[in-house]
This record gives sequence, C-alpha cells and structure tokens, in this order.
Amino acid sequence: MGSPRIQPFIPRWTTGRRSVVTLLIVANVLAFLGQSFAQMSAPGLVTEWLCVSLHGLKEGYVWQLVTYLFIHGIPGGPIWIGMVHLFINMMMLYFVGREVEAIAGPRHLLGMYFLGGIAGGIGQVLVFPGALPIAGASAGVCAVLLAFTTILPEFEVSLLVIPVRLRAKYFGWAVVGGSVTMAVIQWAPGVAHAADLGGCLVGWMYARQLGFGNPWWFQRRIMERRQREQRLQRMSPDQYMTEEIDPILDKIARDGIRSLSREERKILERGREKISQKETHVSVR
Repeated sequence: MGSPRIQPFIPRWTTGRRSVVTLLIVANVLAFLGQSFAQMSAPGLVTEWLCVSLHGLKEGYVWQLVTYLFIHGIPGGPIWIGMVHLFINMMMLYFVGREVEAIAGPRHLLGMYFLGGIAGGIGQVLVFPGALPIAGASAGVCAVLLAFTTILPEFEVSLLVIPVRLRAKYFGWAVVGGSVTMAVIQWAPGVAHAADLGGCLVGWMYARQLGFGNPWWFQRRIMERRQREQRLQRMSPDQYMTEEIDPILDKIARDGIRSLSREERKILERGREKISQKETHVSVR
C-alpha cells in the first residue's frame, strides 16, 4: 500500500490482554517467511494458488480472497520488495488497528480486515480483469484505516514521512482521493488501487453500521419525523389547536383549502382525533 504511516496522538485504551492486531501482524510475518521458502522451492506455487486473480477465481480457488492478504511483494520478485511491502502494511495496521480494536472490539476489527480484503480482491479482478495476480494486506489495512478515520475523525495524526499534522478524517479523504486518482491514471500499475478502494469502502460502511460517523440523510429524516410524532402525541388538544391547527386555518383563509400540502391535511385529520379525545374526556368526567 502506498499510503504513508501514521502515528495517532491517542492514549492506549486497553492493556493487559492479547490483541488481535498483534496476532494479525505475527500471522503476516510468519506467512511471509513461508512464502519466501515456497518461492525458493516452488516459484509458481504462491502465484498460482495463493495470490488472487480472475483466472484463479474462475477455477474455483475462492480461498485466494483470503490467502492473498498474507502474501507480500511481487510473487517471484526480489525478497526486499516484499519486506518493504510487509513493513509498510504492518506499521499502518499497528498504528490504526490498536485504536479501532480498543473501541470497536477484536471481533469487529477482524470483520473489517477480512471483509475489506475480500471486497478489495473482488473489486480488483472486476475493475482490472487482465491484471496480474495481486498480493498484500493493503485492502484489509485500508478497511481498518477508514474505520479509524470514521470512528475518530477529529483526532490529530502525524505523518511520519511528511512532517505535518492533520485530522484523521482528512487523512482518510487523502487516501481515498489518492487511490482514485492513481487508479484512473493507472499510476504504478503493480499496485492494486481498486482493492484499496474496496477495502476503504468496507471499512467506512462497517464503522457507520456500528453507529459511528454522521447519520445518513434518510436516517436524519426518520429521526426528525419520529421526534415530531412523539411531540405531537404529547400535546394536549388545546395546545395542538393553537400550535398546529390555527396556522393552517389562517392559510386556508388566505390562500384557500387547495393550497394545503399533504402533510397539512394530515395535521387537520389528527386535529379531529384530538378534539374527539377531548370531548370523550369531558363526557367521562
């Protein structure tokens, strides 16, 4: 993944328990050692069976959507490229993953990581079907990164590559914008930009489903209507007539009954119910 490492200015939320972020990092390092050995003994094994490709998925190698997350570098290429690739991804996962795990929990962090990786792998082979097999944890890491920027959008982060500080949400936008730009201009074709974007999308949506981030416009609309409905139900008949019915009657006197909106007609209908409730209450007394 081409994104720089970040170091959030956030205290540790939890201590004294085993972290799934640490387990993921250890699993990636062990997988890289196994990958390096396999490439020396059977060079085509990693590319054919463990990296994700359209050809492999057509052949039914669906496990590639998970195994490719633990393969780094260019299959068959110099080992130092794989080491750099692994280092960047694991550093990013460490810095943002520990915060996401502490807030969302280990189960959700694993969900973000693997769902982001699977979505990223599918997205890459669909957008660039003719590309070479892809490898790397970038899509899963991007999912965790966008979840981090959605959960803690106002926290300040420091880019270790560039001596600047900015809010997490702006860093997330920069990652998404950079990936889109590089995918469009096809810069560094060896980098799976579509996979990164797929991971970003999953991480953002996952965090929002957990209740983080601003509500969707339709959620705000539903919430507002629910609050208004509760307020109307609490109104007494006299209060309802004063605050809701009288302005509508003034509008009818001014513009005619045809000028009423559907919502205003519903208010009048509710007014009849309120009046009947009042009459029933009086007669019972």
